[in-house]
Amino acid sequence: MARTLPPASAPTGHLWPSTGGTLPVMDSVHDIGGMQGFGPVEAEPDEPPFHAPWEGRVHGLMLASALALGGGSLRPDIERMGSAAYLSTSYYEHWLAGVEARVIGRSAVTRDELAAKQHAIAAGEPVPEHRDPEAGAFARSLFGPFEVDQHDAPAARFGPGDAVRVKRMHPAGHTRCPRYVRGARGTIALVHPAQPLPDRAVQGEIDAEAFYSVAFAPAELWGADAEPGAATILVDLWESYLEGGDR
Repeated sequence: MARTLPPASAPTGHLWPSTGGTLPVMDSVHDIGGMQGFGPVEAEPDEPPFHAPWEGRVHGLMLASALALGGGSLRPDIERMGSAAYLSTSYYEHWLAGVEARVIGRSAVTRDELAAKQHAIAAGEPVPEHRDPEAGAFARSLFGPFEVDQHDAPAARFGPGDAVRVKRMHPAGHTRCPRYVRGARGTIALVHPAQPLPDRAVQGEIDAEAFYSVAFAPAELWGADAEPGAATILVDLWESYLEGGDR
């Protein structure tokens, strides 16, 4: 999709509008991968990790909130954003909204406390600082290889080379199965160790199962609109999203 440019300075003084629901919803504007109508992907040559210092701080806030309040994907919290706010803000603004939703949802601060501090800092109050070298060292270690938690789970149903089809489904809450692959046929490329199904993990249920890297031909996903040439699209999908390709 066409990229929304980040603001040069950090957003201040407001909270992003929320969907107001108790559960995040992916089957809305938050699942725009592969969708038509948003223009081409704009690749920026030599793109820096952060376009402004505040984006790096938001990245740090994400790690700090995960360390303090427990890990897990930030994506379900981002999916609580309202549609207009999501479509009109940049990547790290989405992260900022997700961090705000996380700290409020886990009772680290209240919505009023966070808003009051935002307004106070915007009015000139010094930004508070807290330094924790041990936590900083641990956060830096996350950028290198690290062991993945092992989970007891049933044996993988599919193996490399197996033909599969992604189920057609319309989940009411969070899912990691993007709409543009639903109903498409693919081939298992890799089988990964079992991990908790995100759809249930967001509700606090640890239900581990195999997940796979599934290979798709572009024409299978986008038909005649697919770009010409040899290419393979790899999508990581949990077993619950798949069925045998002969169906």
